[in-house]
Amino acid sequence: MSARLPLSAAQAGVWVAQQLDPGDRSFNIAEFCEIRGDLQPELFERAVREIVSETEALRARFGIDEIGLGQFITDPADWSMSHVDVSGEADPNGAAHRRMAAELAREYDTETGPVFSSVLFRVGPKLFYWYRAAHHVAVDGFALSLIAGRVAGMYTELVTGRPRQQLPPHSLRDVVEDDARYQSSAEFERDREFWLERLAGLRGPVSPVDWKPSGNRDSIRTGRQLPAEQVDRLRALARRAQATWPEVVIAAVAVHLHRATGERDVLMGLPVSGRVTPMLRCVPSMLTNAVPLRLAIAPEATLSSVIRHTAGELELAREHQRYPQERLLRELPAIPDGRRQFGVDVNIMAFNYSFSYAGCQSVTHNLRSGPVEDLTVNVYDRLDGTGLWIEFDGNAGLYGPAELAEQLDRFVELLGRWSAEDADRTIEALQGPSHEP
Repeated sequence: MSARLPLSAAQAGVWVAQQLDPGDRSFNIAEFCEIRGDLQPELFERAVREIVSETEALRARFGIDEIGLGQFITDPADWSMSHVDVSGEADPNGAAHRRMAAELAREYDTETGPVFSSVLFRVGPKLFYWYRAAHHVAVDGFALSLIAGRVAGMYTELVTGRPRQQLPPHSLRDVVEDDARYQSSAEFERDREFWLERLAGLRGPVSPVDWKPSGNRDSIRTGRQLPAEQVDRLRALARRAQATWPEVVIAAVAVHLHRATGERDVLMGLPVSGRVTPMLRCVPSMLTNAVPLRLAIAPEATLSSVIRHTAGELELAREHQRYPQERLLRELPAIPDGRRQFGVDVNIMAFNYSFSYAGCQSVTHNLRSGPVEDLTVNVYDRLDGTGLWIEFDGNAGLYGPAELAEQLDRFVELLGRWSAEDADRTIEALQGPSHEP
């Protein structure tokens, strides 16, 4: 027998989008852990299987029955965890990445399952890559991090005998019931009124390229390390502006779009976890949302005032982060060119996402976070003093590799002009030459 649950609003949005384009693979999300040390593959697989057994979201199947759309939590089913040894290849790292790219293109049948996959690559004598992926209707990136941490704890327990931390007594049912309560609450209506008022008179999102409907949701990626000394300058600027470094970077994305388009009314998308209570933060599930961030960028404004303006708008957006973007997009006036999203997304991941597997240290690398309609700016801080890693994900129908690299170059150039000494200078004085799309 399987337990039947409704879907969260975030899940329902993904499910509907997938039904509209069954061949779309962009809802596959994936990452891999680079694990260094004497990992024991057999015990590692046992740990993964234990965590899959206790994670309801990974055992879900999705479909329509006599009641309607639902998710059905099945007993732990047979599924295969692949072990791939590429250590003998001429280029082990390249071989592993090619195999991961092929895995990322696979189709998940959300009606029959499984909705996830797991592969352990042996890349060298003491180097392993643990690839994990899932359909976005089941889990989001936050959930993948929870699962990885629990596998690390289980593996450590199996190797050392030390019991792992006891999990909170919450279930997926608690999550979807909380979501349902929110959608029938006064808070839901207040959030709706806030967003409709906040976005009144909006002309639509801005793009650094000549945007056109492409029907393509595949993406390409380029990345760059921002040196530690440059990050130190951004942190000093944040202190001068009474803000945080993520707020400085988000303001920089808005100024980048202003510089590329000349627009003063800049709309961006802000991915948020949707987890506003301790209970929601401890159950692997799909709750992530994207909210609009509308910023006024004037050339005559000082750098510090733009950063403070950004910080204030971010605080408001997070206060109202649970209102489903799919619902909001239906309620806003249609955009003539057919865009559904909020334009460029900016996703700041300022957390230490590394785990110890019985003493084997790991670093996590994101491979895909979901569909990219235009451009997504991802910024990672591993909290290890090495600086920030910036990735640009571009819609493959809008950006080629050269165009995407050029966008990243311009953004890094802009950040290089910012420091605490420039806090009272105007955006116009700092931005350098403009670039028309």
